[in-house]
Amino acid sequence: MKRFVIVLLFFAILAISQTPTKILLRDGWKIVGEDTLVEKPTIPLTMIVYGDSRWGNATHRRLVEMMDRYKPSIVVHLGDMVNSGDNREEWEIFFEITSPLRSYAFFQPVKGNHEKPDVYYRQYFGLYNYWASVGNYVLIFLDPDVGVKGCERFLRSIDLSGRIPIVFSHYPIFSGGPHGATQTVKNLQVLHDVFRELKVPLVFGSHDHNYQRIVRDGVTYVVTGGGGAPLYRVNHTEGLLVSAVVHHFVKVRLEEDRIECEAISIDGKIIDSFTISVRSSF
Repeated sequence: MKRFVIVLLFFAILAISQTPTKILLRDGWKIVGEDTLVEKPTIPLTMIVYGDSRWGNATHRRLVEMMDRYKPSIVVHLGDMVNSGDNREEWEIFFEITSPLRSYAFFQPVKGNHEKPDVYYRQYFGLYNYWASVGNYVLIFLDPDVGVKGCERFLRSIDLSGRIPIVFSHYPIFSGGPHGATQTVKNLQVLHDVFRELKVPLVFGSHDHNYQRIVRDGVTYVVTGGGGAPLYRVNHTEGLLVSAVVHHFVKVRLEEDRIECEAISIDGKIIDSFTISVRSSF
């Protein structure tokens, strides 16, 4: 009986999203839904990163329309796609809004705290700690719910072989937003030394609904939680260079020798731009 229910749930999830979802995974990819033609992206490419779209469907839709103009090869959602992980209607709306992007771009999910209970996330995506290679980059997607030690073990298990790691997590490592003072975020800060050791130049997080760029010991931390949820204030924190309380997304251009980023607000303004040289960052 249990297996029958799981099978029914799986097909129900597929019915939610009529657009197949292509997800980069390790050195290849997986497809959720009907098979579709896949061509793995190559460097240089454009990637969009954003998070925390829950509750803000109208804003999320406007942002997706803006993202679509850039025709990204990869879209990363940093979690809190929905407000309640077991609410089918919210997932239906999320997949409908993101359908234009998922029709051509690889869509990389990161589980947020609002994806719990993760009954639909598990059945549709089923990805927690995972990684994907793109050219000379390795994109690493963390699920801190496995614990800090679990994240560290996962990070160290990846054979980087001279490639450039970029890390994505729903929870930020550092933040001047209200979640920066929580024990969950403070516990994750021990990963900072691991990132330095592994020569990680760039770490993306969300959870706090605002934009922040923080630099600590040569590692750039970007908080991009402006996908539609109600906005949060930003207080000063060590290493904070730029902040904005506005709905937004981050456009990332991956070149072989550099990473170019622009944070773009919902009104089309560039609220921050920076370039990281991946040959001389460390």
